[in-house]
Amino acid sequence: MSRLRSPLFPLLITLLTLSFSCKEKKKITLACVGDSITFGARLDDPDSDSYPAQLQQLMGERYQVVNLGVGGCTLLRKGRPTVWDQLDRIRETAPDMVVISLGTNDTCGMGTCGDRKCWEYKDEYRGDYLDLIDTLRALPTQPRIWIAAPSPMVLETPGLSAERRAGLSVRKPRLQELIQTVKEIAQTNQLGFIDLNTPLDHRPELFTEEDGVHPNQAGYRAIAELVYGAIRGKQP
Repeated sequence: MSRLRSPLFPLLITLLTLSFSCKEKKKITLACVGDSITFGARLDDPDSDSYPAQLQQLMGERYQVVNLGVGGCTLLRKGRPTVWDQLDRIRETAPDMVVISLGTNDTCGMGTCGDRKCWEYKDEYRGDYLDLIDTLRALPTQPRIWIAAPSPMVLETPGLSAERRAGLSVRKPRLQELIQTVKEIAQTNQLGFIDLNTPLDHRPELFTEEDGVHPNQAGYRAIAELVYGAIRGKQP
């Protein structure tokens, strides 16, 4: 009887080996949800130098970092474009982890950023953020969630036009108001919090000249390192 079974043993071992191998090779998916700063605006090669791309290098092969940044994206439902239009894309990634960095475009409105209207609905920011968190928590993968204080508006950036400086001077205090909301949401909902604002503020060498909002390559690297440090539980 043992002779009849013995030819099956190598096959069984092979199948078990393949099974364990597949489990070991399953990557952890980390979705980076955000706006143009997540996408990698102002870079020559966002696929290589955006913060999610540089985060991929730091996280290593066990992880798959997905860039879901959309230029102009808002957290507010009433913004255009809004993260609420991106839910299908987020679901398709089946994320195990999600990092959200939104709020910069939500400071537009009331005479800034052309005819965009966001700040007019600022009182809805908290409720929309909480709804987004609930939506993500309900995904089949039940991802771990980190929410970020967006990177700063740096008025010391060289080359800012008078109009650009004036607009950012109005929007910067608004962003700080939203960041306080983000901090409170993170604390009360037991979410990871990543401060991308304080460490980068007043550091014009990390931002694109004549812009003051979008980082340069070194700035995106700094963001990647802050996100990596938060996820790994390390100090920046």
